[in-house]
Amino acid sequence: MKSICKMFGFMVKQISQEMMMIMLLLAPVLAGIFFRVGIPLIEDNVLARYGLGELLIPYYELFSWLIAMLTGMLFAFVGGLVILGEIDDGLAKYLMVTPVGSAGYIASRIILPAICSGVMAIICVPAFSLVDIGIGKLLVMVISTLLSGVVTTLLVVAISSNKVEGMAVGKLSGLFGMTLFVPLLVKGGIKYVFAVFPMYWIGEWSLSGKLSYIMIATGEYILWIYWLYRRFKNKMT
Repeated sequence: MKSICKMFGFMVKQISQEMMMIMLLLAPVLAGIFFRVGIPLIEDNVLARYGLGELLIPYYELFSWLIAMLTGMLFAFVGGLVILGEIDDGLAKYLMVTPVGSAGYIASRIILPAICSGVMAIICVPAFSLVDIGIGKLLVMVISTLLSGVVTTLLVVAISSNKVEGMAVGKLSGLFGMTLFVPLLVKGGIKYVFAVFPMYWIGEWSLSGKLSYIMIATGEYILWIYWLYRRFKNKMT
């Protein structure tokens, strides 16, 4: 464990040397501040003038979900970029044959960043939410967005051949989490096109509270992570 933490520290050092990655990590906090302070100001000082002061109130919980997703997926995205940078520099395969092995490398580059994103989400969501979020819903928010972050990391690394491509894939992978909003905003059978994405079922759960949707989402997360991990492993060997 000490070696894994040391390797994670090496990753943190790499991140601290790139302003773009630092800004990605700060983005959830900046977005949270904007939602917590900016949205009420817009309602009171802009929308209220046109009789629309309560227009955004039904969507307050969506802003909380956005904070959770930004935290989970951006932290993971940064981890994916670090891995791609190490692949470009020829360090990844070297690090995987050190005493920590491939499991330790994956733990330091994917698992620990995911845990950090979960901790940050637990802090940021209640701090910046415009509505009260119960413990049960907060846990679902944190775990589902954390798993989406793991999928994002694996997707970025498995599909991209270099760091530049990773940036493009990372932007597209954001759509993975945005499927949460499909059940909330899209009506009719067309919405089931997105049913292959676990966050879609989390969105359905947020509307109905049915435990079966959580179970479907869990199964899909397992399948997505298994498939992408196999591609990731093949690429790294």
